[in-house]
Amino acid sequence: MSTQIKKLLQELKEGLVRIYGRQLKAVYLYGSYARGDNRKGSDVDVMIVLTRYQNYSHEIKRTSELIGRLSLDHEISISRIFMKEEQWLTADTPLLRNIRSQGQPA
Repeated sequence: MSTQIKKLLQELKEGLVRIYGRQLKAVYLYGSYARGDNRKGSDVDVMIVLTRYQNYSHEIKRTSELIGRLSLDHEISISRIFMKEEQWLTADTPLLRNIRSQGQPA
């Protein structure tokens, strides 16, 4: 993983801690950057695990300023998904299996 992506993930996690505090359980990098087969124009895929949330779209809005700033600062698109901790621990979907096997904690 490049120094730029490590720095981006560090800044992302710090920003998420400021927004969510103890509610933030984990941040995982997945997709092409996690596998190391990213190309020019690849986006950075992250999964944000929270103890709970009530409205997915509210969490998108809540993190939009942080994601937008980091995307501009690092000149890279960031795609995020949210997952409740219970879902992360118990659900069995192709996406979650992929993140569990290839994802990297931020």
